[in-house]
Amino acid sequence: MLDFIIEHKIYIGLFFEFLAAICGSYYLFKTLNVRREIRYFAWFLWYVFLLDFSGLYALWAFFDDYNTFPFLENSLFQRNVWLHNWNHLISLSFYSFLFIMQVKRGIYKRILNYALGVYVLFGIFKLTSSYQLFLTYDMSILFSGTLLLTIVIVIYYFELLISDHILEVKKNLLFYISVGLFIYHLCVTPIQIYSTYFSFENIDFIKMHTAILRYCNIFMYGLFSFAFIYCAKGKSNSKNLGDENL
Repeated sequence: MLDFIIEHKIYIGLFFEFLAAICGSYYLFKTLNVRREIRYFAWFLWYVFLLDFSGLYALWAFFDDYNTFPFLENSLFQRNVWLHNWNHLISLSFYSFLFIMQVKRGIYKRILNYALGVYVLFGIFKLTSSYQLFLTYDMSILFSGTLLLTIVIVIYYFELLISDHILEVKKNLLFYISVGLFIYHLCVTPIQIYSTYFSFENIDFIKMHTAILRYCNIFMYGLFSFAFIYCAKGKSNSKNLGDENL
């Protein structure tokens, strides 16, 4: 198992997720009066890291020939696809909610909140009504969630562009977060279409898939880490900079 993780550099993605979570905690420690949604986001990064780390159980069981976890062999939980299907729904819902909170125009906010509610109910229904949850990524959840998140971020950019806060964008932590999320999901979501080819019989696809995920993880979580450190304020000047008011 360890040789496989090292050969395919799976540990790099986990390292950058862990780094982003650490930097998020550092930001919370260094900054006074942290906005509620940023606090949620910093905590959420720990959830992401722990979930992806726990997803290694499938590799452990496979390379251990199911000696440690014999109940997993030929079971619905043999692969960790079910875990990531739920994570797609939870993560895309959370990120969309994060930026819906930034939308100022009432009509936009109401429509987006309604769309998010429909998406969550649709996702729960899809994941609880079919065994496909355990077999392959649910593309309808992934694509509709990515579409919703993209629309929300575009509206966030539009409102930011026509506001005075655009002048302070270099210290706007949420702006960096939005860039990371926007580019990551536009790059990663299309390759999930071919997730059914992810098996040890298709080693070339595994290499391509893991390479794309690795570089996208480095970009997104590296950007989060940079943003947390760059935007963190010492307790002496936290009230003088405008990030909490953006």
